[in-house]
Amino acid sequence: MDKLIGEFINQLEEAIIISDIAKIDFHTKKINKVFIAGMGGSGIAGRFTEEIMKLYGIVPVLISNGYDIPSWIDSQTLAIVSSYSGNTEETLSSFEKLIEKGCKVIVISSGGKLYAEALKLQLDVIKLPDNWPAPRACFGYSFIAQLYVLHKLELLKIEISKELSASIDLLLSEQDQIKSEAQSIALRLVDKIPVLYSGNSLSPLAIRFKQQLNENSKTLAFANTIPEMNHNELVGWSKKYEDLAVVIFRSQLYDDRINKRIELSKEIMIKYVDTMIEIESKGLRLLQQMLYLVNLVDWISWYIASYNGIDAMEIENINILKSELDKI
Repeated sequence: MDKLIGEFINQLEEAIIISDIAKIDFHTKKINKVFIAGMGGSGIAGRFTEEIMKLYGIVPVLISNGYDIPSWIDSQTLAIVSSYSGNTEETLSSFEKLIEKGCKVIVISSGGKLYAEALKLQLDVIKLPDNWPAPRACFGYSFIAQLYVLHKLELLKIEISKELSASIDLLLSEQDQIKSEAQSIALRLVDKIPVLYSGNSLSPLAIRFKQQLNENSKTLAFANTIPEMNHNELVGWSKKYEDLAVVIFRSQLYDDRINKRIELSKEIMIKYVDTMIEIESKGLRLLQQMLYLVNLVDWISWYIASYNGIDAMEIENINILKSELDKI
């Protein structure tokens, strides 16, 4: 897994090339909304895309992590169906229903049933490399491909090449620091259950970190946003929790009221937890901060696994579940 994480910058560069040359039909239908179907690493990429679209998009976006699709899907809907393997059960179910609805469907995949069916139906496809052993390590491919689809269809008003170039430059300049910080944070999180908090714009990052802790580090983790946690979860901090560690993602892009809420929330939580870590994002714009933090938290999850002598690639429980589902 460390080798895969170490390839993140190269993956972004390759994803840009793949997505840039992909043929996407600009004129088949008028689009007034976007639906993204995906699970796991492909699904979380959709969450990041949603936040970018909130800033720079011209149509609303909904992400689905399941079998079903909304009732409002119609011919003016762009549906991005994303599955790295192309065999994700839930995504294939959504795909079939989307085809029946007659919306514009674009597929992002490395192969499998989804890719084969997309070719059969002559759909627009962004074909991803098929030589990566862990789909969760392919976040860069899925995220960049989704952004380029929306950019090519003129639904995303952002200088995507310029933004991604700045993001890659940031990652290149910060690699040593990223790994050093990741090691330091991982040491503080060993044998802890992380509770992750962020502002809304970085909520996909907190979820990504939770997922990587689950799969790479083999540990539970929980994620929530500020201000939402101020209206419910904050009350739960009412006694000492020896095994919990709070991790807060900070950004200079947050609203001043969010920063004030973070400070006040810290004052309450620090009474009940021994470990509180603040991670400051780097980068001038949201996309830069997202990619910087994805690389950082991926490294943290791997270092925790390494310190605990855990195989970060192993996903036995998921394989057991899939095996049992195949029998039904």
